[in-house]
Amino acid sequence: MTRTPREARRVHLDPAVAGRRPATTGPLLRALGALTLGYSGYLHLRIALDRPPLLADGRVTLMGLFVAQAVAVLVVVVWVLVRAGAVAWLAFAVVAAASLAALLLSVAVRIPAIGPFPEIHEPAWYTDKTLAAASAGAAVAVAVVALAVLRRRRAG
Repeated sequence: MTRTPREARRVHLDPAVAGRRPATTGPLLRALGALTLGYSGYLHLRIALDRPPLLADGRVTLMGLFVAQAVAVLVVVVWVLVRAGAVAWLAFAVVAAASLAALLLSVAVRIPAIGPFPEIHEPAWYTDKTLAAASAGAAVAVAVVALAVLRRRRAG
């Protein structure tokens, strides 16, 4: 059904329609998310910069993967801080869960080298690794809460 310009203008000016904005989360949840996942990204970047190189013999090193994780974290943290809608929080959750999963898998399993990516296996736990796991786990929890809040706001 095609609306006339007058009908379209009336719908646009209707306060029930025009006043609707996409649901977002509050500043406290955004800041908590930024701190939790941001800390994990900071730890990965700090470790990577302490032990260069990022590339060796045309292959990505483990430190290169750490830098890639830190960049992904930066992107989703800024996205959530600027526009904390469902898609931003979903991307945040994916990065947080992938960070946590990679860290836990690196302890338990020897992940073979694939293409230009290195073999990953580091069974030792040390302070930075424990803190990165805790902050990534907390970030996953924050993302789940944020997505639940958004779903509730959208439903009601």
